[in-house]
Amino acid sequence: MIKQKVIQAIEETGIIAIARHVTPDQILPLAQALYDGGIRVIEVTCNTVGYVQSIEMLSAEFGDRMYVGAGTVLNPIMAQLVLNAGANFVLAPDFNPEVVKVVHEQQRLMIPAVVTPSEMMHACRMGIDLLKLFPAKALGADYLKDVRGALDYLSLIAVGGITLSNTADFAKAGAFAVGVGSELINKKMIADENWQGLTELANNFVTTFRNGKTPQA
Repeated sequence: MIKQKVIQAIEETGIIAIARHVTPDQILPLAQALYDGGIRVIEVTCNTVGYVQSIEMLSAEFGDRMYVGAGTVLNPIMAQLVLNAGANFVLAPDFNPEVVKVVHEQQRLMIPAVVTPSEMMHACRMGIDLLKLFPAKALGADYLKDVRGALDYLSLIAVGGITLSNTADFAKAGAFAVGVGSELINKKMIADENWQGLTELANNFVTTFRNGKTPQA
């Protein structure tokens, strides 16, 4: 089942790359550079010009080598549009049961944003597998750790303000994964076509998260 494969890929790598404002002509070389660095899950945000085309291109090019999702999905119509384009999973900046319903009807992975324990439990009761803690940097790694102290079965993905310097903190706090935007999708490197630099950056994020998850002797 595709949903379980996406969850497994997120867990194994610990990183969701968030491509925001990346043009369709840039998306394939960017994705290849990220793939070479160990990234297996990429999200194209719906406030990006040409996002449907980018999702279609990524799905056609990478198949099941890299799982493609859509982010910043705000309503059911947008959810159906990205699913039709080939999105394997959907992320949202909020928790909208109507969006969840559309995604679940297509048996795809839905990752809504939550902040409070009440939102988290409501989402769990709707059959949500992964939750997006947003904005993670503002809330802090300690917040995630405290929530999981009581609700240790929750799988929380930290998104918002994630950098190389705080990735390990969220991993140690119990994050299932982190979603990384501008700190990984480096616009200058893309403009300069510095694909090797992006590959190295991707590898650094994957390694940093894994090291944070590894218990210290």
